[in-house]
Amino acid sequence: MASYTAIGPHDLNQLSAAARSELEHGGRMLIDGEFVDAPSKLPVIDPSSGKAISEICDASPADVDAAVGAARRAFESGPWRNTPPAEREKLLWRLAESIEEHADLLSELESVDVGMPRWMSRNLDVAGTAGVVRYMAGWPTKIGGRTTDVTVPIPGSEFVGFTTKEPVGVIGAIIPWNVPLMLAVWKLAPALAAGCTIVLKPSEDACLSVLALARLVMQVGIPPGVVNVVTGGASAGEALVSHPDIDKITFTGSTATGRRIAEVAARKSKKLTLELGGKSPQLLFADADFEAAIKGIGDAIFLNSGQVCVAGSRLYVERRRYEETVERLAQHAKSLAMGPALSDATVIGPLVSRRQQDRVLSAVKKAAEQGAVIATGSPEVESPGFHVRPTIVAGTRNSMDVVREEIFGPILSVAAFDDVDEAIALANDTEYGLSACIWTSNLSTAHRVARRIRSGKVAVNTEPLPYPALPEGGRKASGYGRDLGQESIESFLEVKSILIRTA
Repeated sequence: MASYTAIGPHDLNQLSAAARSELEHGGRMLIDGEFVDAPSKLPVIDPSSGKAISEICDASPADVDAAVGAARRAFESGPWRNTPPAEREKLLWRLAESIEEHADLLSELESVDVGMPRWMSRNLDVAGTAGVVRYMAGWPTKIGGRTTDVTVPIPGSEFVGFTTKEPVGVIGAIIPWNVPLMLAVWKLAPALAAGCTIVLKPSEDACLSVLALARLVMQVGIPPGVVNVVTGGASAGEALVSHPDIDKITFTGSTATGRRIAEVAARKSKKLTLELGGKSPQLLFADADFEAAIKGIGDAIFLNSGQVCVAGSRLYVERRRYEETVERLAQHAKSLAMGPALSDATVIGPLVSRRQQDRVLSAVKKAAEQGAVIATGSPEVESPGFHVRPTIVAGTRNSMDVVREEIFGPILSVAAFDDVDEAIALANDTEYGLSACIWTSNLSTAHRVARRIRSGKVAVNTEPLPYPALPEGGRKASGYGRDLGQESIESFLEVKSILIRTA
């Protein structure tokens, strides 16, 4: 069994004075350059202990309206409209530097809020966040249109035609709880680079790092009203999505919620980017570097306890290596040290909430009832907090719920295939299309299979790590539009055609 590291009570005195101060003062919202309170509050639960450690504001529709109004003023008549592209670049660059300077604080808040192990929050989450802001900082001075020769059948006439690219306007951004700091800048940084203003709503389950980021935004000199952060539950999200002064919604979260948002956005003719659920396949061919593949397959599903949008939760193995793969993966899963998020010894931290823990455990139980084999034994953990053991579910069929439904936990289903065509068919037999992993030493196989997988991203011989210059997003029920890359910048811009008669 994966061992839970009992290091004593989850002691928040391990936190820095700055982090403890954040918890003691509670989370106030950022609206029009001011940090404001709200009468209604929600508790902040530490996933490693299951105890309340702070509180956040539960925004009312009036709070959301105030935030959207501030963003609209900053866009239409405030300083952001007249901020030159080079100045936007400088401000974003300063924000990236400030994130790095406050890396320890942001990492601590992410760990106690989400349950993310300290090594991940510091080395992947915060470092990746700064990298995204720095990449997007280079874009404002690179945005431009094009000219074209214009021929109009009017004798003796001459025309000039060109395009310009302009910011969409006021953005409503809603993000989930799994990697809140990084996902916040996936929305915020390209929107600011494009010249938009934004109202950001993190999940009520994880707001602390985003609120700390909001303070850094103000400290580096981004004008009031350009960035606003409201916190709260579903009512705050609904108020944001339906607000008439929001020009675009960008959402990362569940497919069910995304579909509801799409319906509202369609009625209001709002632009929309949706990065939704996933049930991403991994394909292990017999010729792969087996040792590297076992670790990589594990990382692709167990990172952040499976609470990753692109988690490779379905594994298909070439049949002659199937039994060996199940055995080795089970050994690997059992070797991963579990513990509270702040412990340096912890590899696998807790899930974000009791609700999520119950959902994941229920999925494993149902898989066993449907005939799958739980190769790692019971996923339950005797510990404080919301832990679930890394679990290998073998002998699965594509009709099983554990294969078809997004679980968002450290649960890997495993099945066998006989040839390339069957592997591709199994991988594509899903309503989702977010990501995929291919493990093979054959370059031809890698190219052939990657082209036929119906997903927004394919990783070969690696877990699907994000990179700022490469777009992230899905197909089918995994949504549409893209975060990151030039594609993200373009999604926050409108193209205007200008035709001028010169003679």
